[in-house]
Amino acid sequence: MILKRLQNIVAGQQWQHKKILVAVSGGLDSMTLALLLQQSGIAMAIAHCNFGLRGVESDADEALVRSWAAAMAIPVYVQQFDTPALLEAQGGNLQELARELRYGWFETLRQELGFDLVATAHHRQDSVETLLINFFRGTGITGLHGILPQQGKIIRPLLAFTRAELEQYAREQELVWREDSSNSKDDYTRNAVRQHLLPAIEKIFPRAVDQLAGNTLRLREAELLYQESIERYRKKLIGQRGQDWYLPVLKLRQVQPLATILWELVKSFGFHAAQLTDILHLLDAESGRYVAAPDYRIIRNRNFLIITAQQAEASTHILIEAGEASVDAPGYTLTVRTNTFGGEEEMAAIRKLEPEQLCVDAGMLHFPLVLRPWKTGDYFYPLGKLRKKKKVSRYLIEQKVPLHEKEKVWVLESNKKIVWVVGRRADDRFRVTEQTVNCCYFSVKPR
Repeated sequence: MILKRLQNIVAGQQWQHKKILVAVSGGLDSMTLALLLQQSGIAMAIAHCNFGLRGVESDADEALVRSWAAAMAIPVYVQQFDTPALLEAQGGNLQELARELRYGWFETLRQELGFDLVATAHHRQDSVETLLINFFRGTGITGLHGILPQQGKIIRPLLAFTRAELEQYAREQELVWREDSSNSKDDYTRNAVRQHLLPAIEKIFPRAVDQLAGNTLRLREAELLYQESIERYRKKLIGQRGQDWYLPVLKLRQVQPLATILWELVKSFGFHAAQLTDILHLLDAESGRYVAAPDYRIIRNRNFLIITAQQAEASTHILIEAGEASVDAPGYTLTVRTNTFGGEEEMAAIRKLEPEQLCVDAGMLHFPLVLRPWKTGDYFYPLGKLRKKKKVSRYLIEQKVPLHEKEKVWVLESNKKIVWVVGRRADDRFRVTEQTVNCCYFSVKPR
């Protein structure tokens, strides 16, 4: 019956004609999965990871997998990792590191061998344990569907089976497997849930595993409806402008449930659930307030929350020598060219230049020029303002430049005088006049 059920699952998921790489550790679950797929006539190979964490035990696991695969005429591939050394070099969590190594190698091997899918031996209890772990960690509805039958190229054909069913079948087939001694320890979260929490629940609710497994299926369907609703809000409430994302404050205040919707809109940018309260406070904050994550910030700027990438380290000043055609600055390239001034015809063309372009009197420039980020105290004489001195900071406020955009503003400087607030406004002192002999053109282009 178990074999027939497995075959029905494989057919229902349309996996029967796929080439499947089976992850086999040597334990009961994965050995039984490999046997069931072999008996179902699946085109398959075995992949085994030896993490070297249990010495001779790890080597014995590898030997068993190799021996069984040879007896069944199934190709087997083994990867040995010096996990302790990698952990010492990289730091972090052992379980997470092992998971990254395992799935990274599986995917590399799958592509190299031309296989369609990678099968792992997660069963019903594994899915329920995942549900409980995610529930207590507070991952939201997306963490309550348990383990999915397929995610990308990873499939889990055994989710419908309990471990007791798998063990019974393995014994009937006289299958040999090895017990991982680390499974008896409870210093890992999953082991603690398996050995203490779930048994305690089952004492009160004997059919808890079956009921919770059923809940994962219902929650999976509820999640689909939930995501459809979130996508509708995403289209209404978040718009991309260049490299930034804008959320209108007035519209956000009108949605319900606000906290849930706002969290779904911002969580993919790396914000933590514990920051949600601070993000909600931005709706009533003054411009310039922000909440930061490792890679992004959410800034309150007038009528918007703006999600923008964190700034890299401040760049050093860039020198532009006479005759240099272009220089690279963070995010853009500045090009330079000089020509003889063409009189009124050229003057008319200069007046129509875009903000990203500038033409100045070359005779007023003193090389090398300096391209640098603006700083507090900088001032210039905005072109067309009758040579009235203005601080760059005041100019940016008047132009309603958001905080995150201010941090990206650079200036072009000649002999300690600002020639250009790059891409925004030229300095009147360097303008082209009737007495100009040579023109110097500058332009910026994103890269």
